[in-house]
Amino acid sequence: MRDGRGGDLTMRVRRLVVTVLLPVALAGCGAPPPVAPAAPAGSVRIMTWNVETGRYDPPDWAGTIAAARPDVVGLQEICAGEAVALADLLRRDHGLPYVAVPGPIRPVGAEDAEPVNAELRGPCHDGAVVTYGLAVLTLLPVTSASTVLYAPDHRDEQRGYQRVTVRGPDGGALTVYDTHLGLAGVAAAQIRDVAGRAGDEPGPTVVLGDLNVGEDQPALLAPLRDRFAEVDPDRRLPTFENDPGDPDRLPQDKIDYLFFRGQESVDPPTVPWAPASDHRPLIGTLRARPASR
Repeated sequence: MRDGRGGDLTMRVRRLVVTVLLPVALAGCGAPPPVAPAAPAGSVRIMTWNVETGRYDPPDWAGTIAAARPDVVGLQEICAGEAVALADLLRRDHGLPYVAVPGPIRPVGAEDAEPVNAELRGPCHDGAVVTYGLAVLTLLPVTSASTVLYAPDHRDEQRGYQRVTVRGPDGGALTVYDTHLGLAGVAAAQIRDVAGRAGDEPGPTVVLGDLNVGEDQPALLAPLRDRFAEVDPDRRLPTFENDPGDPDRLPQDKIDYLFFRGQESVDPPTVPWAPASDHRPLIGTLRARPASR
């Protein structure tokens, strides 16, 4: 969801590493679309999706995820409790044993009292502590998880990224960075930050999320494109604005991305219509690249 207030972002970075509990999840509601075939052997299907909480809830999202059957899904605009409930639904109603890894973006110190952050308590109904932000759902074993804050900006809600490492089908580590960037001047520094950190990972790495950057701003994406490949390199798959009531109305803007390194894309990416968000999910299928390449 586009939501900017914007402004220049200082290069000072404040980090908050949040210890994450990894509750085993259960999930899905309603009659979902036909289930996609399993990903090719040895590959990992990965989804990124801004689910627009406040307007929609876990029962609205479960069918879309169950139909795609991603091994890993990075979610934006979701409350911590909703991530757990969504995984519960997917297990209970669809037999998909997702683990939920919530990654709320919790402002620290005086930032927590800023109106732009305080209003985020509303969608999550928590009343005291902001639990809104990011989450990862995964069918793969989780080995580590943390949430890191970008530098705060009083004109925009607190932003950050989630770093989750899972064990891939080959037994090796796959590190996923899930992020939702700000608007109007803040995205440039945030992209440099996440691209630098993710680009220094020693093994296969994915950066995904709602970057709030369109194809009319290619320079902003350069730090990621310099170090990562994309599942949609020709940028043919716009994701925003999805019409939940009309699958035939195509989105016009590409602001959701899936970058990768140390892997190769083995299936064409897809952006299926979603009946419960203003974004369509972006889905790619990756496989570890042979060492000889």
